Amino acid sequence: MTDTEGEPQIADEPRRGTVAWLQAQPTVTLTDGTTVPTCHRIPAGAELAPPGGIEEARCRVMIEGTRCKGKRLKAYGLCMGHIGGGGAADLEQMRLKAAAKQRELKVTRQLLGIGPARTGEPRAAARIRAAQRANELARAIVDGPLDSDLGPVEKQRAALAALDATFPLQTATLSLTVDDPDSMSLQDMEQVLSLLG
Repeated sequence: MTDTEGEPQIADEPRRGTVAWLQAQPTVTLTDGTTVPTCHRIPAGAELAPPGGIEEARCRVMIEGTRCKGKRLKAYGLCMGHIGGGGAADLEQMRLKAAAKQRELKVTRQLLGIGPARTGEPRAAARIRAAQRANELARAIVDGPLDSDLGPVEKQRAALAALDATFPLQTATLSLTVDDPDSMSLQDMEQVLSLLG
């Protein structure tokens, strides 16, 4: 740890969530005799698989007959999440945030048509990022210049630039070639002129 403005340096204590921090926590003994820190996150009703066996590298926690797929810590035989380690104090809130982020990414990829056949394109990644921050971009384009200390002429220019960026004028050039205009009737010519506007 570092000194901050004359405060005495605190002795090196383990960072929250690390194995060293877990080993410094008070412990509790489970019904099967396993000793775990009191901050463990083993759900009520979960069972512990017996140590050893084919799946020795995996966490021992079993919920409704399904064994946790997390890599076990040698010191405890449980994964970092179930033993109470890691940086997240509130797993449910972290789970909700992760699910919301995954939904947002999925919708963005679907809207932009990004899939297995279209990966690694920098422009697509930029479009995703722009879509995620669309409100901030719109505020910067429109509100930024109008709320600043610009003069009236500069504000008008900024407003016109914002309009041009959001609603660009579209022009089209059409050309019409008639092979034999003498064979056209007056009604045909009027119809062609009405189409051209």
